[in-house]
Amino acid sequence: MGERSDRDQQVDAPREGTAILRKIIHVDMDAFFASVEQRDNPDLRGKPVAVGGSAARGVVAAASYEARKFGVRSAMPSITAKRKCPELIFVPPRFDAYRAVSQQIHAIFAEHTPVIEPLSLDEAYLDVTDNLQGIPVATTIAEMIRAKIKAETGLTCFGRRQLQQIPGQARLRPEQARWAVRHHPEAGSRLCRGLARTEISWCWPGDC
Repeated sequence: MGERSDRDQQVDAPREGTAILRKIIHVDMDAFFASVEQRDNPDLRGKPVAVGGSAARGVVAAASYEARKFGVRSAMPSITAKRKCPELIFVPPRFDAYRAVSQQIHAIFAEHTPVIEPLSLDEAYLDVTDNLQGIPVATTIAEMIRAKIKAETGLTCFGRRQLQQIPGQARLRPEQARWAVRHHPEAGSRLCRGLARTEISWCWPGDC
């Protein structure tokens, strides 16, 4: 990113009365329910799967990546999903199984930090500013978490919106730790607009 200007360094310097800035990792295991079903039932692997009811009033709770290729999405009426993907396989939800896997994943989080903000069974924010291993780079922790989730649960944690950290140039105050910025290379100046929406106070000009 090059040398930072004196002005940028002044922004980065702590000021009296300001909150300590935090490092946050966002973990989101997309298609979680469907991935657990495919893991536990080999006959479902590589096939379009929807977790939910297949009745006329049913709703898709989660869709496998194979089903998503046909446009099937979470919260979609089952009848619409079946119309988009005639070969779609519906399986009833097994929340006990999902909770058990979620506990495994959260135990992995706790190996790195006690500061965990769960949003759902498969999604959480982790404050790793003062992590238990003393690792200075949040990206390193994110990769360690991803690898251990794969090793212990057999589930992948990769993809467009899976395991991401807030960019190193973005900073959150402690009371804003629940927010995260999903920053993609094509985001461009949208990052700064996203920061404004989430009350994150600033970002380096190089990210815009």
